[in-house]
Amino acid sequence: METVRSKQDEPASVPKGLGWKGWLRWAWRQLTSMRNAIIMLLLLVIALIPASILPQKRQDPVLAQQWIDDNGVWGKILDAAGFFNILTAPWFGAIYILLFISLVGCIVPRSLTLVKDLKAGPGKVPHRLTRYESYQSAETDLDEGEAMDWVAKNLRGYRTRVRGGTLSAQKGYLREVGNVLFHMSLLGLLIVFGLSQALSYRGQAIIVEGETFANSVLSYDTFDRGILVNEESLPPYRVVLDEMIPEFYDDGTPSAFRAHVTIIEDGEERSEVVRPNEPIDVAGSNMYLSGNGYAPRIRITDADGNVAMDEYVVLPDITQDYISTGVIKVPDVTTGPQLGFQATLFPTAQERDGVIISVNPDALNPVLVTTTWTGDLGLDGGVPQNVYFLDTTNMELVTEPAGDGNAEVGVLTTLGLGQKAEIPGGHGTIEFVDLARFSAFDMRYDPTLGWMLFFAVLGLGSLAGSLLVPTRRVWVRYEQGTIHAAAIGRKSDEGLDRVVSTTLGLKENS
Repeated sequence: METVRSKQDEPASVPKGLGWKGWLRWAWRQLTSMRNAIIMLLLLVIALIPASILPQKRQDPVLAQQWIDDNGVWGKILDAAGFFNILTAPWFGAIYILLFISLVGCIVPRSLTLVKDLKAGPGKVPHRLTRYESYQSAETDLDEGEAMDWVAKNLRGYRTRVRGGTLSAQKGYLREVGNVLFHMSLLGLLIVFGLSQALSYRGQAIIVEGETFANSVLSYDTFDRGILVNEESLPPYRVVLDEMIPEFYDDGTPSAFRAHVTIIEDGEERSEVVRPNEPIDVAGSNMYLSGNGYAPRIRITDADGNVAMDEYVVLPDITQDYISTGVIKVPDVTTGPQLGFQATLFPTAQERDGVIISVNPDALNPVLVTTTWTGDLGLDGGVPQNVYFLDTTNMELVTEPAGDGNAEVGVLTTLGLGQKAEIPGGHGTIEFVDLARFSAFDMRYDPTLGWMLFFAVLGLGSLAGSLLVPTRRVWVRYEQGTIHAAAIGRKSDEGLDRVVSTTLGLKENS
């Protein structure tokens, strides 16, 4: 027997998919939603956190490479993922671009809708006003035209529109304006951030009293620059540190600092005083005083009687008592191994129980104590080195037997100001010639700071407006001597009944 099937008995066809156009529209809606924009903004902030924790190659390539080497496999994995150069990492760029697209895709349609609403004015009055919670009615002896005029007067601050026997009013356009401006300010901050990373630079320079700093990449101790900044684009100027003056309380606690400098710019000289948190302007960049300390002048004479070094050496590691520590590198000896010294300066030295201490941060009795290393400083390997760090991998410490005779300790060389001593091991002499102070300066150039402040203030102001400005709509209908009024607003708006009562205030004049 043959089975006859009707169309109702036929199995339903497999529903068709969205298609590639549908998927694109779905992806665009997801990308331009405010929720995802906030998520990407948070991702951008989170992505910047490692840049403040891990050393960045653009700022300090030596420290970054040392971190990678010290952490083995993890260091290599993070390096391959771009965590030591985050601002140029592809994944960071992807977050930045997607956030940019999301904000643009959110702002444009909302702006067009806002303009359309502003042009159109308040919408039509609903047919049945009694369905709204904030509804009232009142009898009046006024005719339709007079009633609408009275209502319009009671709705000051509202944008009104009269259509026949109805009136629609709305206020709170500034709320949506503030909302759009807030999104625009975020977009502006995003653009300014990108320009800042491309156009700004920041460098740290240490200058010894009497010496001159020239504004070039090679003169900086550390230098971080945007991708559009090159050496030729740096403004030419020079800074001479005339005097570094620290001030201390009676107990030795630092109280104030000031650096007297001479700025040489465009062939003209001017004197300036730089204090902490009081930068000066030099060729459009801000110059900050960020630190200070001692720089002893050291003269090294090698075993052949030749002067291998005669210069001021910065001792950057400073305690509260200004006990300063650093290194001295002497690669240019005539014969024999290269020399390295680990040096500690005691500004006002006293000996207690065989131990040297400092009792005052001022240089009242400066004493320099050094230990000596011999070997290869590693300066000829082509690998960048921190000038304030002594790599002792291929060096040996010059030692002597300890007091108990069972161990070897580094030989200490103690020098007062103006004194000379033999370098342990017969490698020549070391002389503490003079003592000067140094100042550490931060040079920062960022042409976008004004715009960043503008968009930040605009964002805060527009956000406050979008949160505080109430949005209300009032509808009025005149029917045979009766005025019907209703109002709507946000759920938390408790003043709607009062608005309706104010609107119907003409009943007192009827």
